[in-house]
Amino acid sequence: MRIAIVGTGLIGASLGMALSRVSGVGTVVGYDLREDEAKTALARGAITEAGVSAAEAARGADVVILAVPVSAVAAVAAEVAPMLAPGAILTDVSSVKASVVEAMQKAAPEGVHVIGGHPMAGSAETGAAHASAELFVGATYLLTPTTHTDPAAFERLHGLVGGVGARVLAVSPERHDLLVAVVSHLPQLAASTLMNLAAERARDEHAGLLLLAAGGFRDATRVAASNPDLWLDICAQNRDAIVAVLADYEQRVRDLREVLGRGDEAGLRALLADARDARRTLPGKETESGELVELSLPIPDRPGVLAEVTTTVGAAGVNIEDFGIEHSPEGGRGRLRMAVLGATNAAAARAALEARGYDVAELSP
Repeated sequence: MRIAIVGTGLIGASLGMALSRVSGVGTVVGYDLREDEAKTALARGAITEAGVSAAEAARGADVVILAVPVSAVAAVAAEVAPMLAPGAILTDVSSVKASVVEAMQKAAPEGVHVIGGHPMAGSAETGAAHASAELFVGATYLLTPTTHTDPAAFERLHGLVGGVGARVLAVSPERHDLLVAVVSHLPQLAASTLMNLAAERARDEHAGLLLLAAGGFRDATRVAASNPDLWLDICAQNRDAIVAVLADYEQRVRDLREVLGRGDEAGLRALLADARDARRTLPGKETESGELVELSLPIPDRPGVLAEVTTTVGAAGVNIEDFGIEHSPEGGRGRLRMAVLGATNAAAARAALEARGYDVAELSP
């Protein structure tokens, strides 16, 4: 398999390193506008060869990964599109999906499969010099199938992403943008706001304030050290979802202020206890232990059924470890088989699918 990665910064180069270890992957060709980044990626083994342009890197590739800023995806997708052969997969790593998937679909020629992607992994460091093949191990990697997604293409990309050690979840592009506005974009803006507040107080009231910053403050403001240009892109592309989440957050801060203002100890205790309990339920990088459980369900052979099934399971918080579709020779229907890890995940996936009207069976080992 020939893979092209356009953008060999931290994420692109780390993907190159990880994918080069996946069975069936041969050439990993990379391109970056910054020649020094491409050279570093080549020197570190993140890519096997460097292309002279994004288009040339994509020529003949089975999978093309756009690891470029959100605002650049449309232009780069248009640049590589003439080089994409029918059957190729075009994907990305952006933290915004609805507009990005739409742009890639608009650029992609007939027969090229567009599937949005977003690895929920990163580092405080940037660039190919800090890339690591282990970056995605245990991390969540979101894929965003749509009604246009080809099941065989999704299966291939799912296998590649799972091969780098990531926990793959499927979600629609629109749902993705609302979810990451809560768990990624709002924390960035909240951390930046808190950091600016502390800096202004230190400047105006007490020069030694920041010297008092303990672990809690440092943890809460860590992401404020991120690249501002990156976040300008993200906020522009996901503006509506972020504004909606900020409105909800604003109301919650107002409610907190009222609880404190009236000395409502019971209300404050409940708020703090609820947050503590919710924080304790956050999953770690490890998935549930146990044996693989195989589920099987008949599906109609129609556009969008794959997206419906996989996003339903993803919404239940369950990673599909492996899957395949058997098409009926008579046409019109088929059977999807999926493997999930452990009985708890199997029960959650089955309940979610049955609630959508699917008849799910658990296969015996």
